[in-house]
Amino acid sequence: MEKKTERIKFWLTDKELKQIDRKAKKLGMNRSEYIRYLIANSKLVHTPEIDYESYYNRLKFISDKINNHLIFLNQTGTLDEPQFHTLCEEAVETAKQLSNELTEKLDIEIEKSREVNA
Repeated sequence: MEKKTERIKFWLTDKELKQIDRKAKKLGMNRSEYIRYLIANSKLVHTPEIDYESYYNRLKFISDKINNHLIFLNQTGTLDEPQFHTLCEEAVETAKQLSNELTEKLDIEIEKSREVNA
């Protein structure tokens, strides 16, 4: 067995540490063993090319409009419900489009990674 001579220190949130401890325990490992297991069994996948700025701009535009509706509601007590509902649907649809594009392209990158590592 190779002697371990190097130590790495890094910061985690309480949630991250609990997650590592829970998963390590499930596999019958301590933290160090589990982290080394993750490193040894990981495969690199390239980040897909996506126009995040376009999605960001679309979502920012929609959220600004939603915010204006809420300010108006707070000031007057009235809300244009059909228009507000449409904006919320646009936000959800844009988020779904981003999720679908990311999932599709990530699946392609994962498959490429499997072919390279096979």
